[in-house]
Amino acid sequence: MMLHWALSAATGAAISISSPGSASPPQGIVSGNYVLDRERSDDAFQAIDRVVAGLSNAKRPLARRMLYKSIAVNRFRISIAGSRVGIAYDDKAPIVVWIGEEPIKWKLIEVLVFDVSAKANGEAISLTFRGDDSERITTYRSVGQDLVVDTTIIIPLLSTPIVYKQIFNRAN
Repeated sequence: MMLHWALSAATGAAISISSPGSASPPQGIVSGNYVLDRERSDDAFQAIDRVVAGLSNAKRPLARRMLYKSIAVNRFRISIAGSRVGIAYDDKAPIVVWIGEEPIKWKLIEVLVFDVSAKANGEAISLTFRGDDSERITTYRSVGQDLVVDTTIIIPLLSTPIVYKQIFNRAN
């Protein structure tokens, strides 16, 4: 699952929604625990493999390993209270950001620190994770009891972005 967000220094992250960020809280996101539905989700590892296949043999293993760490998420909890958004991916440090406010620093692991910001637009929410040389754009939106998560990872080293969609079932 993509929730581990273990990103390499080359694999920063961003989560983005459809509009450039109003400060009003998202109306459609349901706070709760979610678990990856592997059968209905894209295989994020295959999406990575397709894009890194074009790298040289020397760069491909490192890029693949770092990207794999960034998406290895099985479950997460999201909570929204007013303009505050909290997300905890598996056993990673939780992220708490305020919609429309300045980015916060978030450390996934010692060498992976990101600037994280949040935006909301109606029924979607966006977190933007920016690293030194990468960005991740992921859109969260509720569809029934599920949370649909669209992700785009942009790394200048790669000729095309990595794009995939995952479905998370509400667990509570």
